[in-house]
Amino acid sequence: MTGFLDIAAAAKYLYRSPRWLRGNLSWLPHFRVNGQLLFRQDELQRAMEKFREPFKEIDLGEILDRAGVRPPRLGRSPGKRGAR
Repeated sequence: MTGFLDIAAAAKYLYRSPRWLRGNLSWLPHFRVNGQLLFRQDELQRAMEKFREPFKEIDLGEILDRAGVRPPRLGRSPGKRGAR
């Protein structure tokens, strides 16, 4: 079990503002002790899991082909042509 975070620490943990936390208390697990909001870090992490984006593999070559973009050739430095 983890300790409790006050609203400032919970906001920092989630990279959000305390105002954002207060506005989302309806779905964030929390405790209110003598008017002070307290959060458990493990419960906040589980609550945020519903926002996880699924990982999707991409084929960068296919994307570039569709866009009609050719990657630069490697191994040659861009210099003046015909210069000796």
